[in-house]
Amino acid sequence: MTGTLWVAGPLICLAVGALVLCLVARWFPARLRPARNTSLAAITALVFALALGLLLPLAALTGAAGETAGWEEYPTWQSAGANAALLRADPGAVLVIGVALALGLLVAIYSGRYLALDRRYETYYPLLLLLVAGLVGMVLAADLFNLYLFCELMSIAAYVLVALRRRTDTAIEAGFKYLIMGSTGTVIMLLGISFVFRETGQLALPSLSGGKAGLWTRAGLACTLVGLAIKSAIVPLHTWLPDAHGRAPSSISAMLSGIVIQSAFYAMLKVGLGLGVGGRTLGGILIAISTLNMVVGNSMALVQTNTKRLLAYSSLAQMGYMMFGIGVGLRYNSPAAIQAGFFYLAAHAAIKGLAFLSKGVAHFYCDTTLVEELRGTAARLPLVAVTMGLALGGLAAVPPLAGFAGKWFILVNAARARSLAAYAGMAVMALNSVLALGYYLPLIATLFTPPVTGIKPARIRVSPWMSAPLILLGGLTIAIGLYPGPWMEWTALAGACLLGWGW
Repeated sequence: MTGTLWVAGPLICLAVGALVLCLVARWFPARLRPARNTSLAAITALVFALALGLLLPLAALTGAAGETAGWEEYPTWQSAGANAALLRADPGAVLVIGVALALGLLVAIYSGRYLALDRRYETYYPLLLLLVAGLVGMVLAADLFNLYLFCELMSIAAYVLVALRRRTDTAIEAGFKYLIMGSTGTVIMLLGISFVFRETGQLALPSLSGGKAGLWTRAGLACTLVGLAIKSAIVPLHTWLPDAHGRAPSSISAMLSGIVIQSAFYAMLKVGLGLGVGGRTLGGILIAISTLNMVVGNSMALVQTNTKRLLAYSSLAQMGYMMFGIGVGLRYNSPAAIQAGFFYLAAHAAIKGLAFLSKGVAHFYCDTTLVEELRGTAARLPLVAVTMGLALGGLAAVPPLAGFAGKWFILVNAARARSLAAYAGMAVMALNSVLALGYYLPLIATLFTPPVTGIKPARIRVSPWMSAPLILLGGLTIAIGLYPGPWMEWTALAGACLLGWGW
């Protein structure tokens, strides 16, 4: 099943939308400039909605290929020539793209009011589209060089968006740190790709076609995986993440934490399996690394006083839970465990997006930065207190929210592996879930604690541009937890096909 333009449809839509948005922002009529931000936000949301529409037929084509399809049997698109650009839509890529486009749509709507006080929204919206376009191309890329190019497009857009508020020293510092570490990862990845090409003479995935990897391919694989591990914020290559997520606009923090680092992780899985790492080997590595992410993320979050840095460190732990589920599935030939890992990926995007967007509303209206400054939020911004409380409860795995369902599925399928490594990972995951209550529960309590002054503050009316995404994500956080069946079905094909590549 090859040669369908549907594979490139969402990518083309986002790229053309970014170009159109640049022109619209440049030639916007002077008499309409007071409404320029909301107009650009509406156009951006429309582009994301169109891209989601184009994803639906692609998802149908991918589903028609079935669970047992090999790499080459999924829908592809490529230009003419032996070494042409190649995109392949596998079920995992379609899932990641769907989450990214949906979250991007909500972020665009949210920014219609959130960016109103900024003066760089003409830059913000095209970069947001390019960020997601790079992400889409990266997870669709079926050759190493195009994966590198799209990864770089996503990264460059992210660097600028982190430092969007350039008049703030901390934003520039965070953006520069992200740039340095991300560029280091890019250079290491490009070096690894050159090693693979030196030995195999090709860049398509899979590169080995059943053969055994030689010295240069193994060296290239190691370099490429390290580069993508930096993009995925895998411990100990995570040090850029707290500053970047903590200083970026909250809307961009939602994208970075909700789906950007997860998309790089998915690309890392594809590269590892495509260059000959067996499922058992890769799964064992993921199980070991996941425990580091859990311990470091939760331990560092416990001592944070800045709310966004606390949420950023919690993202490290959440990545650990995802890696553990997928690692168990690859190690012990369990498609259900991989399915649970992908389910948690989708659930986490909704929960963490809700957390960062709620925090952004509190900062926009009340200029809150520290955890202690959130006292009295329930009186001033009751919607924010409820939605942020839901998000924190979901991250803490409070039943019946989405986070509880995700962690439960991961633990159940890990127990079915009946292995000492799986049991050890389960113990670490359970202990870290308890440890995380040490910062989630006090933060929830702070939201509903009256202000220190004892004077009841005036209630603030939140703009519909910002409240609508909060309500939708809050509803998703509850719905995914109460009715996980449809969401598990959505992730089933991704788990089965990934396991088929690794065994």
